[in-house]
Order: sequence, then structure tokens, then C-alpha cells
Amino acid sequence: MKEIKAYVRHAFLEAIIRDLEEAGARDLTVVRVDALGDLVDYEDDQWHLLRKYAEKYRSLAKLEIVCTDDEAGRFLDIIATKGHSGESGDGRAFVAPIEEAVNIRTGQRGENAL
Repeated sequence: MKEIKAYVRHAFLEAIIRDLEEAGARDLTVVRVDALGDLVDYEDDQWHLLRKYAEKYRSLAKLEIVCTDDEAGRFLDIIATKGHSGESGDGRAFVAPIEEAVNIRTGQRGENAL
């Protein structure tokens, strides 16, 4: 099993989720995050100032998916394609192994828990 974490522009989120669901993704998690550093498009006029740290940040969507090994490449391709504008600040995606999963309601484990 794999976990995909992707940081994408809000503007692309609907298309990414639609295509992921059509490809079989389930149980997606989306969280609004404030990105610092290279994930920020410093040319963008939608800057915010963090008063405490005096840093510039950008609001992005963090998308999390746990999937089978076979699904991971396909899902990553969808995120990379649908989240791409070619501009700085498009975001990033990461894939990490998952050792175990448990469906708390059913008690199923491993890929059966997905």
C-alpha cells in the first residue's frame, strides 16, 4: 500500500478529485494548508503576511490518499497532469509506503481495509 500526499492549487482541486474518483480512488482527505518556501508563487498577487514570522505564504489544498501499490502510479499521474499550470507554485506530490491499515469499523486489515 502507498500513501500519496499532494499539495495543489485550489483552482485545480475539483478536476483532480473528479478524475481520481473516476480512476477508482476512494476515501480522499482534503485539508486547506498554508505553504511556505518553494511551494509559494512569489510572482502571485495573492500573498498573505504572517505577522509573527513575517513570511509570505500561499493557501494550497493538501490531498491525501491511501491506495494499493498498483493504483499509486496512476493516481500520481492524474495529480501531476490535472494540477499542472506550468507556473511556480503548482505544488508537489509525495508517495510513501504504508506498512499496515485497519478499518476501525470492520476490523479488516491490509488492502482489505481500504
